[in-house]
Amino acid sequence: MSKSGIFNFIVQKEARTITVERSFKAPLDPVWAAWTQADILCQWWAPKPYECVIKSLDFREGGRWLYYMQGPEGDRHWCYFDYKTVRPKTYFSGSDAFCDEHGVANSIKPKVSWEATFSEGKDQTMVRMVLHFASPEDLDQIVAMGFREGFTMGLDQLDELLAKRSA
Repeated sequence: MSKSGIFNFIVQKEARTITVERSFKAPLDPVWAAWTQADILCQWWAPKPYECVIKSLDFREGGRWLYYMQGPEGDRHWCYFDYKTVRPKTYFSGSDAFCDEHGVANSIKPKVSWEATFSEGKDQTMVRMVLHFASPEDLDQIVAMGFREGFTMGLDQLDELLAKRSA
């Protein structure tokens, strides 16, 4: 359980999905901004000791987020996220993949389709992400790479960032 309340990480191999539900003790506006604005997103996205460096972020339908996660030894892991659907302050979807510095996908990990839903409740905002995989093997590969641990760390970092911003 996170400091904020709800945290669920559900792997459904037969459905080829991972569902992550996380609540944050913050209003919708700053939570949405943390997922959609480069200057905030880069502060929490990469699990420590990595840092997120954003080359470009075009948050709109048909836009792309191109970034890398840099390790303490200077290693860089380039990724992109292509936005498919954007409904302000409620939902976005798209797909991500590891890539080179020009945004050309590679085969380090499978391409993953994401859906992110945002809903504001009393004293909190819930973010529900559903990741869709082409095969159970693709899902297994992401889990084996430490996705749960790394993504949980990033969400914890977001929780800390939101708490600092509201203080």
